[in-house]
Amino acid sequence: MACKVVVLNKHSFTLPRVEKEKFIRLLKLGLEYNRDQGSYSIGSYNKIEELIDTISSILNGEEVMFLQRCILCGNDFPCFDCKYADFCTTKDLPFQCVCQRCLKEGRPYQERAENKG
Repeated sequence: MACKVVVLNKHSFTLPRVEKEKFIRLLKLGLEYNRDQGSYSIGSYNKIEELIDTISSILNGEEVMFLQRCILCGNDFPCFDCKYADFCTTKDLPFQCVCQRCLKEGRPYQERAENKG
C-alpha cells in the first residue's frame, strides 16, 4: 500500500488535534501556533528533519513535504517535477529555491534585485 504524500505550506497549515505533550514538542521543534486561525507555521528551521518526522507521525506515517518559495518570483511550488530532485540536498524541506518557470526563462537573480530596488 502506497504512502500518501501531504504537501504543506510553511506559512500556514493545520494538523489534527494532538495531546498536550505532542503540542509542546511541536513548539519546541520550531512550530508556531496561531490560536485565532487554528493553524501552524514554521518559526525555526533548526530541527526541521525531526519536526517533519513528528508531523508525519501525527499524520499516521504519511510522507510530509513542504512547498518551496521561489527566490526569483516569490511563488510557492512543490518539488515534484524538478529535474534536479535526485541531486538536491534540501528537497521537500521548507526553504527557498528557484521554480521551474524561472529556471526555464533563465531569469537571473540580479534582475530580481534590480526590479525591487
